Amino acid sequence: MKIPTLHPDSKLIRFWQVLIVSITIYNAFIIPFRIAFKNRFDRIWIILDIIGDVILIIDIFIRFHIGYFEYGEYIQDQKNIAKRYRNRLFSRHLVASIPGDLIARIIAPNSLFIIALLRFPRLLRLPQFYRIFNRWETNININPTLIRMCKLVILIILITHWVACIWFMIGSWESNAENSWLISNSLQSANRRTQYINSLYWAITTLTTVGYGDITPTTEIEIIFTLVVMFLGISMYAYIIGNVSSLISNLDATKARYREKLGQIQTYMRENKIPSNLQQKIRDYYQYRWIENRDIRDYHILEELPYPLKMKLALQLHKEVIEKVPIFQGATRHFFEEIVMALKPEILPPNEYIIREGHWGHEMYFIKRGLVQAFSEKTGIIYRNMGAGTFFGEIALVYEQRRTASIITLTYCELFILEKDDFKKVLENYPDFAANVKKTAKERYENEHKE
Repeated sequence: MKIPTLHPDSKLIRFWQVLIVSITIYNAFIIPFRIAFKNRFDRIWIILDIIGDVILIIDIFIRFHIGYFEYGEYIQDQKNIAKRYRNRLFSRHLVASIPGDLIARIIAPNSLFIIALLRFPRLLRLPQFYRIFNRWETNININPTLIRMCKLVILIILITHWVACIWFMIGSWESNAENSWLISNSLQSANRRTQYINSLYWAITTLTTVGYGDITPTTEIEIIFTLVVMFLGISMYAYIIGNVSSLISNLDATKARYREKLGQIQTYMRENKIPSNLQQKIRDYYQYRWIENRDIRDYHILEELPYPLKMKLALQLHKEVIEKVPIFQGATRHFFEEIVMALKPEILPPNEYIIREGHWGHEMYFIKRGLVQAFSEKTGIIYRNMGAGTFFGEIALVYEQRRTASIITLTYCELFILEKDDFKKVLENYPDFAANVKKTAKERYENEHKE
């Protein structure tokens, strides 16, 4: 049975990537610990090792069937996929999956150090862990800053763990010469948990350049390693501070833009001596835009998209409400695409008139969010309230007439406006459908005036 080509962004592959990342992190923790502490891991740990190894072997076969992108083109030809994988990562992944430790368990079950060392090639998968996180930053619907922060935290924990393991391993080797940090701190015969906690404590205090001095190197090799870790700690400190600052600023980037914009507006209003009640109304308006959209450039930020993508996005957002308009019934998809591209967004605060009774109408409105009220200013009669997904003013697109009612916002309202001139330009491309629009509009117009 031929396995189909799998898309690299499919849900199945993302789930598989989570498995690979989990196994890689597991190996990155357990293997250095086993090599350094020569601890026996039986039962559940052997089962976890075997499950992880089987998944890594399966991953080799799966990667021969995962498509890839090259210069923006999706490649799904399996010959090209196989050739690319063989030339890049196949050898490394194959070496990382050799079950040498299982063979060693059979031949020499008591050689704990050799068994642990033969699992060391599993760490060749670490670059894949890094690449998967980089891909998640751009392809998953999660804030990329959170993914970067998660990657940074895992990296810091891993480096600290590795330093602790190496520090203990050096102490164990030096203990054979009857002089080491383990002996000077009476830890040579302590249980593994105590030894690891003290090793981790030394690693953290040295990497962070705190160094309380209660655990110190006693041999030349330990001193040299301590110097290396100190230099590593200084570099990590600079790296972490730089990355954390960048991550925090990215997390708060939209809020920073909002504050900057609001500050400019408030300065402008003060300099021009705008009345305080109007200032408050304007501040409330921008506060609403920030709370609801998280970015005051919400509708304009997508201007960089090419026209076909903007059209598809606009159609996805507005097609449902556009299709409800009676005069648009029976229109083609291309007509709807041009209509949605002609829509103009607008946000209005509460108690603002959208249209006034008796004024000439030149546009129709679609409500994305909020509540409005249609009423007569002459008689005071309230006709109806309209909410998200409704529309009004469509007759004005076809006929020159005055508005028969006033419409006022009851809450903050996000509207889309279709202007008459834009509508006429679209209709020029669809002369057959234009006749149908005028017929439907005429029927609705006559019905309204009969009432």
